[in-house]
Amino acid sequence: MVYIVGPCSLESIDVVMEILEEVYPRMQGKEWYFKGSFDKANRTNIEGKRGPGLYEGIEIFKAIKEKYTDVKSITDVNSVEQVSKFGKYVDVAQIPAFLCKQTDLITRTALYFDKINIKKGQWVDPKTIVGAISKVRSVKPDAEVWVTERGSQFGYGQLLVDFGNVDYLKQHFDKVIFDVGHSTQRVKENGRNGGDYKLALKYLKAAPIFGYDGVFVEIHPDPLNAISDQDSQIRVDKFLNEL
Repeated sequence: MVYIVGPCSLESIDVVMEILEEVYPRMQGKEWYFKGSFDKANRTNIEGKRGPGLYEGIEIFKAIKEKYTDVKSITDVNSVEQVSKFGKYVDVAQIPAFLCKQTDLITRTALYFDKINIKKGQWVDPKTIVGAISKVRSVKPDAEVWVTERGSQFGYGQLLVDFGNVDYLKQHFDKVIFDVGHSTQRVKENGRNGGDYKLALKYLKAAPIFGYDGVFVEIHPDPLNAISDQDSQIRVDKFLNEL
């Protein structure tokens, strides 16, 4: 299994290093990537905190590389202007779910990265997301292209996971990853997105059974005080207990 592990938002260098101090020793011998968003650009409300931003985010990934030289990392890019700035510090670029059909963003990312993780939008069916591969390989024929399942919309406010999609996606993508946290999201009464970390833990256990190549797991030392996805992020120690 490939593990993509880290907080929803990078938040701060202190949070990142606290997580790595606990996780790094336990991930030895596994194929894993540290993840974190420098800008949560698709928050539901304008008041939602977005994270450290582009330039502080670069400095955080730079600090990770300096202290943990063998740690590979992944982050999402939101615009074509951002892509070239992370090439030295990030090993895999991620296309956010809401941008998974944006041709210019995908092709620009392929210019700078050999590995690209495309998050399948909640409204996109498996046959449609396969089209993103041709966009990547039109620029870089030998690129490694991953897809991350994060659930499919069922009505307006609920996501369901169709495990039957795995085998089809594996016929086309180099890796099929399961985002165990975002797949639990529900719209709450106040209009914000909620989630269920207990269900995320069950999804984490189920991923190998259904044949996923890896898992995308958002973890945090204190999820209830995280700046985003408080309900679906798994506490670091609870995640480590599942290894």
